[in-house]
Amino acid sequence: MPREKETYRDNLEYLIGRTNGKAMLNVKEVSELCGINYKTAKKLFPFNECNMISLPSLARKMSV
Repeated sequence: MPREKETYRDNLEYLIGRTNGKAMLNVKEVSELCGINYKTAKKLFPFNECNMISLPSLARKMSV
């Protein structure tokens, strides 16, 4: 079973605090949260067909 990255918990806690506990974020919210362009957010993160991503998935991808 793979271990979680060292920064995963910190990133998840940060995201929960910044999003008021929302479970899913859309591309616009992620781009604003990360301070990046909409198109860049779409390329960097694995959004589903509804252009949404869960907080744990986003925290995992941020913890590279």
